[in-house]
Amino acid sequence: MSKHVAPVRWADAFAGGVSAAERAEMDRHAAECVKCRRERVRVQRTSDTLPILRQQVAPELSWDSVRARVHWAVSKAKRSTGEQPTVSRRRFQFLVATAALAAGGIGVYAFARSKPVASVVATHAPEAVVHAAPMTALVSRLAGDVMIDGAHPDSNAAFRSPLGAGTVLATGDGRIDLQFGDASAFALGPHSTLELRSFDADTVALVVDGTVDLEVAPRAKNQRFYVVAGDRTIEVRGTRFAVKHDASGTLVSCQHGLVAVHTAASPDLMVGTARKAFVPAGHALAEAHAVPLTAEELTALATATPWSVPGWAGLVTHSTPLDIAAAAPQRAVRVDGVELGAAPFAMRATPGRHTIEAADSAGHFHRAGWVDVTATARAHFEAMPLPNDTATPPTGAIAARKHELAVGVDHARLKQCTRRLAKSGLLNTFVQIEITVDGAGAINVLNIVDTDLPSDTAQCVHDALADVHFAAGTAATWRQKLTL
Repeated sequence: MSKHVAPVRWADAFAGGVSAAERAEMDRHAAECVKCRRERVRVQRTSDTLPILRQQVAPELSWDSVRARVHWAVSKAKRSTGEQPTVSRRRFQFLVATAALAAGGIGVYAFARSKPVASVVATHAPEAVVHAAPMTALVSRLAGDVMIDGAHPDSNAAFRSPLGAGTVLATGDGRIDLQFGDASAFALGPHSTLELRSFDADTVALVVDGTVDLEVAPRAKNQRFYVVAGDRTIEVRGTRFAVKHDASGTLVSCQHGLVAVHTAASPDLMVGTARKAFVPAGHALAEAHAVPLTAEELTALATATPWSVPGWAGLVTHSTPLDIAAAAPQRAVRVDGVELGAAPFAMRATPGRHTIEAADSAGHFHRAGWVDVTATARAHFEAMPLPNDTATPPTGAIAARKHELAVGVDHARLKQCTRRLAKSGLLNTFVQIEITVDGAGAINVLNIVDTDLPSDTAQCVHDALADVHFAAGTAATWRQKLTL
């Protein structure tokens, strides 16, 4: 390398924007060239500083406050002389620029030549009141008896409407999950109430009576997150924890992170990862101690994690409710590998194909099928009964129902569904179905568990199978693979 290395190339190298071979050649040149070696050190120091600067929080000083301070400095000069101010243009620029930099901003200003002004009697301009930006939360899961601000919400409206400070949630035999960031959410358990007393960029304060599970992303230095339970306050910087407050006392359980419990009269009680602390009602905080959680308690805490969806910024327009129903009551369900509790419930889902698993009567999960979700229409999935949930029908009954399906399906309609794929040379496609036919011959449940077809084609096949008519006979549930 005969020429000097430009500073911008060093910056690219530190950012990983050059190849390993070119970086090695640049380093060899710097070893022999004093000027390039000096430039490399200078650029490297700057590159190492930038990530630190990005993490710094700007001082809370609005432009109104900057303007007030500059006005006060100029007015002070007027009062001290009793004449027109003689603040130089350069000094005025310095005052404005300094104040702007103190506010965390970088400004470029153009100044016109000052014109004579009349004498003024200056008074101290009051500091501008800076209000933290309000925050909102979105419903991410809804199950059972839930009230928002004293009314039972319409399910569609509940998933569309943001909730803010002052909202009061209450549950009977139900649960509601709310998300308020990419990795921040809380879930109110059954027979509980919760008030969003403060809900802005600086302070989140939740007042709970009952059970609330929370997952809080790390807070900035100027941000506070509190849960108020009676006369005790639980504060976190970023963690997964739960609070249960009732007439017996307050229980704080921490899955990971660190939770501080404090009152006005006692030192803080610290609850760390995989630990819990119970403070009985009427007892001082100093009497309580953090103890380890059992394996069962840790599992239950992990299972109760509030539901949140990626892509917080566009969540309202790029997600839709998904209803999960179950033929057997209180069936536990997993969606994309995440256990979400007993069906039925409604959850917020992103567009795409989602795999559904359902637990049998023994608690073992089995694949129940999948559902395609779009951003424009509410989706629905019903988990069918599994073989060990009901009495297994005779083998002959299943064979008879399979024969009825093979004879009764409209094969011409199926070919029409796959016609476009067949013309493209895609043959021998398949669908694997789970189907339940009752004693009257009605199809109670029909799910496509697996397929190599695209979504629209699979739906066409599903609809054709759903129109098959069965005769009255023995009820049967079976799984079958159909080649198309």
